[in-house]
Amino acid sequence: MPQLSLSTAQPDARSAVIHLKALQATAATRPVPTSTSLLRSSHVIDGSLATLHNRKSDGDKGTRKRVDPSVAPDVCAPNDAVVGRFHTGRRTDNRPESLPNWRVSSTTPETAAAVSQLLGGTQADEWAQGVVTGSPAVRIVLDGADSVATEMRLWGPKGLVHHCDGALFLSPTEVRGAPCGCPSSSEERAALAKMLKAPQPETTVTFRLAGHYGLGRFEFSSPSRILADETSEIRAQLAGIVGEALCELALELVTVTVAGGVEVSFRKPTLKVIGPWS
Repeated sequence: MPQLSLSTAQPDARSAVIHLKALQATAATRPVPTSTSLLRSSHVIDGSLATLHNRKSDGDKGTRKRVDPSVAPDVCAPNDAVVGRFHTGRRTDNRPESLPNWRVSSTTPETAAAVSQLLGGTQADEWAQGVVTGSPAVRIVLDGADSVATEMRLWGPKGLVHHCDGALFLSPTEVRGAPCGCPSSSEERAALAKMLKAPQPETTVTFRLAGHYGLGRFEFSSPSRILADETSEIRAQLAGIVGEALCELALELVTVTVAGGVEVSFRKPTLKVIGPWS
């Protein structure tokens, strides 16, 4: 079976949930790339980009500010503040790059230092006060089923075309709660999405770090269909726990075979419910 060395990444859900977001942002100023042109340089697998090129690293460019991690444990945030976001990859030389460990973008250098002290790693981006951690898995605390939510969106040239949770419309207001008409099976949804005829998922997890509970709330958003398909079961498990739940958010390496017998690897996010948090 032929093999190919690939670089993969899941797009940050906040910046580009799917390729169709380019339609909304750029329709008035530049031509929209066709799905054919996109696939010339990449495969789309479970919301991940598997690009067929060899990435060349230029190393560390310039001097970046760093914060002494010894001050990190004293950093705390208001209960409702989101102090950082977890990511499965980054962009290097304007190309997507998958990472074996979590990358965390934070709101302050002090938060970044606290994350680095807890999860290891180094500061990655002074503008986002980011940290590429040394951990593929992290223990987190979820406050009930509402901490995990999946929404489906389809974008068109004039904006949001379809917004649902897979069963019911979430917007606009006049149709909220009405059946959305989406296929019930994940396979049908994925097939239609490839033809740009169905919405793409975005699953958002809001949590605290078990190792530094007082640091504040973090978010992770993903276009992974695998994670979206598991959301209902995860929410049911969380609903059965009284109070907060201890969970594990991890990156799992997956290898699949695409057309032509080429093996493509990517990292999928997984969320495991461990039990009550105490």
